[in-house]
Order: sequence, then C-alpha cells, then structure tokens
Amino acid sequence: MAYKLSPEEEKEAIDFLTRFVGGTQDAIIDNFFRWYNTTYQAGQPVFPFNRLEPHMPQNVDIIIAGVSMLEALLGLGIEEDPLKLLENMDYRAKEQTQKFGSGLRKFGEGAVLYSVPMVTRRTIIHNIPSPTPAAAPTRQETQQPTSGRVIKL
Repeated sequence: MAYKLSPEEEKEAIDFLTRFVGGTQDAIIDNFFRWYNTTYQAGQPVFPFNRLEPHMPQNVDIIIAGVSMLEALLGLGIEEDPLKLLENMDYRAKEQTQKFGSGLRKFGEGAVLYSVPMVTRRTIIHNIPSPTPAAAPTRQETQQPTSGRVIKL
C-alpha cells in the first residue's frame, strides 16, 4: 500500500527539494572553483582567486555568496511585486510569475544556506593562525623505565 502525501506535505517536500538543489548548485560551483584553483596554480594570484583585503576570503567566495543572495532577493521581489508591475497582467500570467518568483526565492535561500556559512568559515580559518604543533617526544622520553616490578592482573 503506497503512502499518499497530503497537499501540505507535498508542498513542503517540493520546497525542501528546491532549497536543497539551490544549496547543491552552490556547493558544486564552489568545489569547481576550488578544484580549478588547486589544479592550475598559476591562476592563484589573479581574479577571482585574489583577495580585496588580506583579512577577507577570496573574491570567488564573495561572488558565490553574492549571487546566491541576489537569487533570493530577486525571487522575493518577483513574488511580492513591491513596484506593482504585475498589476496589468492577466490573472494566470500574474500567478505564474509569482510562482516563478517563489521558486527562485526558495532556490536562492538554499544557496544562501550553503554560501554564507562557507564564507564565514573561510574568513575565520584565514584570520585565526593555526596553533604550532608540540614538539615530538624524543626516543628517551617515550621509553618506559626498566626497573621495577610488573604485576599481571
């Protein structure tokens, strides 16, 4: 017997998948740029792999986050229509345009959910120096003393 989703559950599932695909798209683009940057070392000091300021992440990270925010804001603008540009459209076209805006907003939200923590993490990692590792113990320090009794339990 197959489980039938209610209309609300189906809408939530589609919204989740839309956000998931948006985040996945951002992750794929980010990983492509990471791969390109490590594979072709000659391109490291040039745009978009350089930094505007030494304490900021690479420009490519800022661009990825900016595009995802632009997607979300553009979708929100189309969905809400603050300038009342859709007023002259017929009902069906207006409804389709708002549906597209809602999907674009959700897609952008998923991308923002990936890109903002990514930029935050890379900023923190870039600005906090890594701790110096402790010196490895010498051979004499690791050897156990030979005097004494060994008791087996």
